[in-house]
Amino acid sequence: MKKLLPVLLFLFACSPEPSDAQIAFFPAKKCINLANALNAPTEGDWGYKIHVTHIQAAAKAGFDSIRIPIAWSEHASKQPPYTIDPAFFNRVDEIVTQALDNQLKIIIDVHNFEELNEYPARETPRLRAIWQQIAWHYAKAPDAVIFELLNEPMGKMRGRRWEILLQKLIVDIRKTNPDRWIIVGGDNWNSIDGLEQLNVAFDPKLVLTFHDYAPYDFTHQGASWIENAPPTGTRWGSAEQYAEIDRTLARAARIEQRTKMPVWMGEFGVHKSAPQADRSNWLKAMRLSAEQRGIGWCVFDFGAEFALWSQKNQQWKQPELDAVLGANPN
Repeated sequence: MKKLLPVLLFLFACSPEPSDAQIAFFPAKKCINLANALNAPTEGDWGYKIHVTHIQAAAKAGFDSIRIPIAWSEHASKQPPYTIDPAFFNRVDEIVTQALDNQLKIIIDVHNFEELNEYPARETPRLRAIWQQIAWHYAKAPDAVIFELLNEPMGKMRGRRWEILLQKLIVDIRKTNPDRWIIVGGDNWNSIDGLEQLNVAFDPKLVLTFHDYAPYDFTHQGASWIENAPPTGTRWGSAEQYAEIDRTLARAARIEQRTKMPVWMGEFGVHKSAPQADRSNWLKAMRLSAEQRGIGWCVFDFGAEFALWSQKNQQWKQPELDAVLGANPN
């Protein structure tokens, strides 16, 4: 394998030049994150479990995709061959099946792998083994099953180190999934800055992602997991703040044109403690700015701290839902 890998990387690097390619159509255009469930140490630890009724509600509302943040590292052994717990795989399979049964695309990512960001040399073989298992497990799954390599690389997992690793992961996955959509973002928490600096070989089924929660003091006000979180009551909606959204999405569109690969806004959201009207206006502005540039999106999130769904009332928070999907004419 060590002798074969450089050859594979060379062949991968010899894929068509971006200038010769048409930007592929990435079908996940209206997506919602089902967070704080499978990315918790154990599902339910963080106050949310995924139910089939939630998946059905997302499909009925008009979303075409769901993204499932998953803490695979919590359920894989720490010693080679880093085997993923079969019972956990079964739980992921259950959700994948429910999504497909409801005609939803489903994005499976590696989330909350904090050890990789802190100890990249030690944990890189583990991440590769995790992806090799996932790729083999879903090799015959429909195209609607989509892989996302790593959520928000940061810390020591940055720059050239991250670029080398993601290229190896793509090569690993392509052995069993030659035509599957793969999502990858830049470092610095999948920021637009990180994406602009990312150097990755062209692949016609590769999607470039970024996350946007600006301004942080507005979107993260009252967040329970943040020490000294921004205070609640922070308002949003000045002309300059609207313009800042458009500037960010314009940068994303330029990346798409330069790389000839689809760009996708994989997370954006506002904490439920924010003033409701401003929260809805921010969500709508983000959605419209992305859609005006043909950029798909995945709002954060369904039922956790950025929720569009009320777990108490078991129904959508209608103003927020209307903001991301457009007002319901009924």
